[in-house]
Amino acid sequence: MALLMSGLLAAVLVPATAVAAGAIALSSFVGTENPLSENGLWAPITSLSPNGGRFQKNNGAFPTLLAPDHAGARTTAAVPADHYSEIVVGHVGPTVPALTTYNNVGPVVRVQTAGASLDSHYLWWAAQPNGVNGLYRIDATGTTYQPNLLMQTSSVVDGDRLRLIARGNVIYGIKNGVVRDFIYNTGANATRLGGGSTGMLAYTNTNVSDAVIASWSTGAAPTSSGTVASSTFAGVEDPLDEGDRWYPLPGYQGFRKAGGVAVGRESGHNASGVWSISPPAKQYSEVTLGTVTSGGGGPMVRIDRTSAVQTGWLLFLSLDNPATSGIYKTNPNGSFTGVRLFTPTILPGDKWRLSADGNVLEVLQNGVSQFTYTTDGSYASGDVGIEAFGMSFGFVAWEGGATPGSADTTPPTAPSNASATATSSSQINVTWNASTDNVGVTGYLVERCQGANCATFTQVGSVAASPYNDTGLSPGTSYSYRVRATDAAGNLSPYSNLASATTQPPPSDTQPPTAPSNASATATSSSQINVTWNASTDNVGVTGYLVERCQGANCATFTQVGSVAASPYNDTGLSPGTSYSYRVRATDAAGNLSPYSNLASATTQPPPSDTQPPTAPSNASATATSSSQINLTWTASTDNVGVTGYQVERCAGATCTTFAQVASVAASPYNDTGLSPSTSYTYRVRATDAAGNLSPYSNVASATTPAAPPPSSGLVAAYAFGEGSGTTTADASGKSHTGTLQGGATWTTTGKYGSALSFNGTTSYVDLGNAADLQLTGSMTWSAWIFASANPPDDGQIIAKSGGAGWQFKTSPDTGQHT
Repeated sequence: MALLMSGLLAAVLVPATAVAAGAIALSSFVGTENPLSENGLWAPITSLSPNGGRFQKNNGAFPTLLAPDHAGARTTAAVPADHYSEIVVGHVGPTVPALTTYNNVGPVVRVQTAGASLDSHYLWWAAQPNGVNGLYRIDATGTTYQPNLLMQTSSVVDGDRLRLIARGNVIYGIKNGVVRDFIYNTGANATRLGGGSTGMLAYTNTNVSDAVIASWSTGAAPTSSGTVASSTFAGVEDPLDEGDRWYPLPGYQGFRKAGGVAVGRESGHNASGVWSISPPAKQYSEVTLGTVTSGGGGPMVRIDRTSAVQTGWLLFLSLDNPATSGIYKTNPNGSFTGVRLFTPTILPGDKWRLSADGNVLEVLQNGVSQFTYTTDGSYASGDVGIEAFGMSFGFVAWEGGATPGSADTTPPTAPSNASATATSSSQINVTWNASTDNVGVTGYLVERCQGANCATFTQVGSVAASPYNDTGLSPGTSYSYRVRATDAAGNLSPYSNLASATTQPPPSDTQPPTAPSNASATATSSSQINVTWNASTDNVGVTGYLVERCQGANCATFTQVGSVAASPYNDTGLSPGTSYSYRVRATDAAGNLSPYSNLASATTQPPPSDTQPPTAPSNASATATSSSQINLTWTASTDNVGVTGYQVERCAGATCTTFAQVASVAASPYNDTGLSPSTSYTYRVRATDAAGNLSPYSNVASATTPAAPPPSSGLVAAYAFGEGSGTTTADASGKSHTGTLQGGATWTTTGKYGSALSFNGTTSYVDLGNAADLQLTGSMTWSAWIFASANPPDDGQIIAKSGGAGWQFKTSPDTGQHT
């Protein structure tokens, strides 16, 4: 899957906030580990990895194997049935226009951990930068999988934060904490997943060595709170969400905001419920009509948010055929049954309300009751919402929730005299005078922004009363605060005055942590040793540990190899069967270093038996560079451990088939010399590894040496041997055939005309090389002055030519075949 409200309310109602608890589990994948475990936090999703691919980490998470494997992992932490999974994207792909290189990532939710659907899940798949991505349901069996595209999603780039939320039947995607990328109701699907765990997935078909996923976290999905909400649909948003408020009914796409009006996302029926408030027993939903031109729609009540089919009661106002307006019962098959029709006048700006009290529904226009209807008892409870047919029937406002009357719509007064005082380098205490309320203040929401002239506030606390003590702040930093009160009905007061303070500078800390104790090293494989220790203590706080290592049984030179927040440190990439020693020291925020721990030593396990051969060399090519030389090149092989060299084989002749090894080299190229002119040669190569495994042969590569150059005429080379010292002798012919003294040839001053060379008669000679103009095939003449100190035991030789080695002056006996 390369996967590729009402005129009765005097103040504007503020939406109830859907609040999610903090993260249950998270990781920024610090350090290295293969496969990814993090002390048992992760379990593999194996159905998508036929070859056993897993996640590994190197200050980020990425796959251990390439396509077709997917790296999948689910958390072993206990997560609630409604939950979220969030990743920060490291690299997404493809990274080349040809779409051949993929680094695909995504968060997953509702991962099934047992049974016939083991590993099944929902996946937000980031498959291309600036391209089409998707929400998928992965149907898995524990060993196989089938991807099902549910809907396309927007483009994703490196650094994006993707949060996938599963709440009931609804799957949400939030990008970078603010952008609602998609909402999808799975209720209409034949296959729906519930409960389960959370995790992440990645896929790549090119080697990577760092983060495709930079970090991950999981926690509980947002929950409902409050009993009333409202909206003017200001701004633009597609799909309509307003901070986890709206969700589409099963089979529908819901709404979008278009600058102060909510309109349907498709030409047929559009329906959405409100999840952000707790469903009240007595409830109402009221819409304010916009400039409508066709279609119809209206408010809904008693929507079952957990149902797999549409539910609820609808007040439908038909602009195209007003006589078909009225109360409709929604049916599980997607149809609507009119149970009480009427013919209204439908005008922009009118407010239409549908309220429910027990089995009694009431319709109001601009606050005036039009009629009531007693239902058959269906849909006795549920959420409020809206419905529209077509994209030209819109709403400019909505409100709903607990039916007004006993409901409290009066907000508290604003908190006053807010004041902020820095009590340390990391804490500011905020105080204020209490608000008042017609019913009673239930708490205060504290918001904060950072910086001298900041304007973007974020809620950081919720307390029952003053003060609020804000901790964990940065030293020497300015912070501003504002506070507002809330009551039991969710009414929010105006903000208090702003209160600002700057945290104190950090205190001077010169006291180091205590030394880590009980350091221990354990070899877990042929390439990994895990180091553990007991934590240090510090007067302010330990911020991390520096791990140092040396190699060898009695080593003494240590080098830092790791920096971690806490024990353990898992040291990977080590040599098999090798002793390593470790020591650890703690550090604090001031940079104070503790004494070293005790030494901890371990020896990695012996290397595992390697029976896997390298891949075949590819693209073998042969090129004749002279009448006696052909150069051979090839593309390198790969091996699970490592390629150690290449064996080159050759046969001669245009149709030859009998190959013989002629060389063993560490890498391409191989230059084959001493060949015959005008001769065809064919080559093949295979790789080997340290275990002696041989790869398949490469393709054969052939070349033909050119004809030998024509013979030279005149003087070809001349040597006076007049240097008297050194390891070379010059060519007096002007053709630069410099000779090199080899095998013990020495200088003497007793030559015929001064200096000369002395040969020992066995090993010494002068190497003249094998230049093209020395390839003499016809008649030739050699002249030399020779003073023999003794007769040789066999025919003496003065000049010799030895294949690729070329011409040589020598005086050793010629014991070969006489010609």
